Amino acid sequence: MELTFVTYNIHKGIGNDGRYRLERIVEVLRDIDADVVALQEVDHNAPRSRSEDTARILAEELGMHYHLGLNVKLKHGAYGNATLSRYPILESRNMNITWAIKKRRGCLITRIQCPRHEIGVMNFHLGLASFERQWQARKILNSHSLKSLNRLPLIILGDSNDRNDRLRAPFEAAGLSDASADAQKAYTWPSYAPLFRLDKVFYSGHWRLARREVVQNKKTRVASDHLPLAVTFSLGR
Repeated sequence: MELTFVTYNIHKGIGNDGRYRLERIVEVLRDIDADVVALQEVDHNAPRSRSEDTARILAEELGMHYHLGLNVKLKHGAYGNATLSRYPILESRNMNITWAIKKRRGCLITRIQCPRHEIGVMNFHLGLASFERQWQARKILNSHSLKSLNRLPLIILGDSNDRNDRLRAPFEAAGLSDASADAQKAYTWPSYAPLFRLDKVFYSGHWRLARREVVQNKKTRVASDHLPLAVTFSLGR
């Protein structure tokens, strides 16, 4: 069985032209046709995105199940991470990984029932400061939530904000491999001229890496300030 995962910071649906156009995100994701989609910066009832429930709209347009974990409250509305799945989501919970007085951050944890396997997915958006990210990585890797998923094939993915590739070591120490560690120039930000590998996918030993792609084309260069990273794995019986 092969499954394709995507991590994509959609920048609230606001493109590099400053316009809110959620239909562009729909088109990008429809073209990729992934089984599981991890999104960051997903607005919910915020005026800048027409007060729409963007996670619900995306899921309906793509015919997927979804769960939304809101992290940052705005004067009107909020935003956070959303996980969409072709297959039923059995359980979802949002882990608070906010460091002290920094902006609120979260890791959305889901269990998904695939045709032959139940899998675990952890969708994160880490902070801007290096010490903050290191603390958040430790919190995720030492969490009861991760321990509860240890028996399952596990994918941890999202916007790491890690420009200097300092998070690979703690994840590898926890038995999780970086899907793009040996990929040259797997840069995802900024989308119009990518220079940094911010968006990452880590995976447990249950999986075998089949292929990966930073999706860079005319649509993705304008739809968000990040490029989507798509990774396909095979999973044995």
